Amino acid sequence: MKKKFVIDTSVYLTYAAYNKVYRLVSAIDEYDLQVFINDEILVELENNLAKCIRVADAQPRIIVEAIRKATIFKTTIFAFKGSPDPKDNFLFDLALQTGSEVIVTQEKALLGFKNSPVPIHDLKWFKENYPVPL
Repeated sequence: MKKKFVIDTSVYLTYAAYNKVYRLVSAIDEYDLQVFINDEILVELENNLAKCIRVADAQPRIIVEAIRKATIFKTTIFAFKGSPDPKDNFLFDLALQTGSEVIVTQEKALLGFKNSPVPIHDLKWFKENYPVPL
């Protein structure tokens, strides 16, 4: 059975900063993961991608396109209200409404969320559990 994930925008931006989204896409493909995105993730990506890129040849449009191809888009209903950062409630909506097993994030507030209804792990955990050749 495929593992289901929600990957927070902070993780996509970490990979995108150095034009390394292909590594994340490779992990998704190699381990046959189902990774879900929604409108809120796409909006956050589009609003922040150009600001975070640190390499001259990285193209935001191509990065977003690669992420969209590697993930599954789901429309969600706003329901969850318990996130330590209310602007991140949508991550829990997406995870809960898709039956995702894990949320992967770089955000400290979420990583410290002890009452999370979905396990939360950081990028280091993801790379250790789903390694891909560099």
